[in-house]
Amino acid sequence: MPTEMFTEYAEQNEKQLYEETCVVVKTEEEKIYGKAKRALRDTHAKSHAAVKAHIEIFDIDEDAIKQGLAERTKLPRTLIEGIKIRQGLFSSPGRHPVWLRFANGRPDVNPDSKSDTRAMSVKIINVEGDRLPECYQTNVQDIITQNGDVFFISSIADYLSFLKAAYKRPLFSLLWLIFHLRQFLALRGITGFAPKSLLTERYWSGSAYSLGLATRQGVCPDVPSVTYPAVVKYSFTPCMPEEPFLDVPREKIDLPESEIPENYYREDLIEKLARPGARYCWNFGIQFQTTDEMSIDNIIIPWPEVESPFFTVGRLTVEYQNIDFEKQLNFVEDLTFSPWNGLQAHRPVGALNRLRRHVYPLIAAYRLKKRGVQIDEMTGNENPN
Repeated sequence: MPTEMFTEYAEQNEKQLYEETCVVVKTEEEKIYGKAKRALRDTHAKSHAAVKAHIEIFDIDEDAIKQGLAERTKLPRTLIEGIKIRQGLFSSPGRHPVWLRFANGRPDVNPDSKSDTRAMSVKIINVEGDRLPECYQTNVQDIITQNGDVFFISSIADYLSFLKAAYKRPLFSLLWLIFHLRQFLALRGITGFAPKSLLTERYWSGSAYSLGLATRQGVCPDVPSVTYPAVVKYSFTPCMPEEPFLDVPREKIDLPESEIPENYYREDLIEKLARPGARYCWNFGIQFQTTDEMSIDNIIIPWPEVESPFFTVGRLTVEYQNIDFEKQLNFVEDLTFSPWNGLQAHRPVGALNRLRRHVYPLIAAYRLKKRGVQIDEMTGNENPN
């Protein structure tokens, strides 16, 4: 099927896939947590810590970014001219309070020595603008990232198939991966790197987001499609506090696996941020889809930075703070993140994000009901300790 730039395409029987996935997930959650007093997330189950931060959105030079796109990518000039970058979160410069949740990627709680992805969920507060109908907070833009630039599932149908296998027993998920070699290699690629510290690790959104409201809905050839003015992915790249645009190299844990503490990342966060003068930062970047080979829906396909560089639009900073994890446990577990909790100008797009639209509210509602809490508005002044 031919594809167009900045366009997402529905899968065959997509509505049915949503419904079946929700039934499978809900059944499994009830099976695991039905008699328990609390329920964990179905992914990213192990929390390392909630960390207070702030993000500075720069005074974006839209013309300079467009010139960079023209010089460094194959994106047609006609499409570049139609892009408006200064909208939504990027509409004006400013500083916003942020809460970060660092976590492992697996659906169960394991020692940190086990291979896994590491996630950084970002809740940006005091963000103004027209909001998506799915929002559950009126002033927030959520961004979910992990330390890998792709996901290992290529479609909603594949996700459901893998989920069914994984819920049967671990052996079935391994067999599924063996018979889906490309997915298996993608999973190995994103779980095989054990970062030395989550404070100096790079994070990617993996999935894509619109930059602007939909411009056209169509059918191509028999599949519904939606086109946007531009589609981007996000990245948080660690940088030197004294040198705003100097990246910090990624480093692996330099310990044998047997010597890695069970809660290595939590202990590292607590220890490093308790040092007087502690300061860590990430350059917040956006990467444009610049060729139709850079798939929006199949996020197992990477977007090469040699074909589409990231443009820095802001800076996320974490500074000295004391984290008492035992006291903040309820706070970090009550935090809820969704890519659909944000602005219309940054609508989540692509197959995984469309599935998240249905599954995330289901999981959050079940988990919070078990905990006896509701989702609150955020100010950035919360005291989890």
